[in-house]
Amino acid sequence: MALFLSLLFHTTGIVLRWIIAGRIPLGNGYETMQFLAWCVLLVSFIFRKEQDIILPTGFLLSGFFLLVAYLGQSTPMITPLMPVLLSPWLSVHVSVIMMSYALFAFMLVLGVFAVSVNYSDMRDREEQVERVTLLSRLFLYPAVFLLGAGICMGAVWANVSWGRYWGWDPKEVWALITFMVYGAAFHVGSIPSFKRPLLFHWYLIFAFITVVMTYFGVNWFFGGMH
Repeated sequence: MALFLSLLFHTTGIVLRWIIAGRIPLGNGYETMQFLAWCVLLVSFIFRKEQDIILPTGFLLSGFFLLVAYLGQSTPMITPLMPVLLSPWLSVHVSVIMMSYALFAFMLVLGVFAVSVNYSDMRDREEQVERVTLLSRLFLYPAVFLLGAGICMGAVWANVSWGRYWGWDPKEVWALITFMVYGAAFHVGSIPSFKRPLLFHWYLIFAFITVVMTYFGVNWFFGGMH
């Protein structure tokens, strides 16, 4: 019930901001972090019965993303967007990628949980790790697909706005790196080590660094059009 009420409350906030702004609230860092927190709550609500850790993970991640939104340098004020951002591609491109980031964040926490359980003295730790591994593999497919779709949508938007699909902007490059890093986890045939649950989870833990770099690091270290 608490999860449902949280999702309802957060949805109401996003809808009200949408009505006031007259546009989908995805135009700056504050709004995208708000939407990312909403994506996490939505995923938690859908998969809450699959694993006990999903529920607390959803609250933890959504709270963290909201904290980052309020403590970050992004402003919560509703401001006009630049002309290039007044495009229907903005909402589609950003929302799809934020949903993939939410799934990657879940895989990070599930990975930390699996590694912790593996080194614990729980009697059913192998069963717990196996269940978490199956759930992480389940999340991996839509996460990588959504990220790839978001990159393609961004390329189409770039062609409409600037007449080119790809400009080697730092955020574009790091989004592609993230796609390739997570995509490697599919190749259990070529990389048999990924069949081992512990190595698989360690890989997903460190792979999340590319997500952080794409979303935050690029803005701090490289800049660019994004």
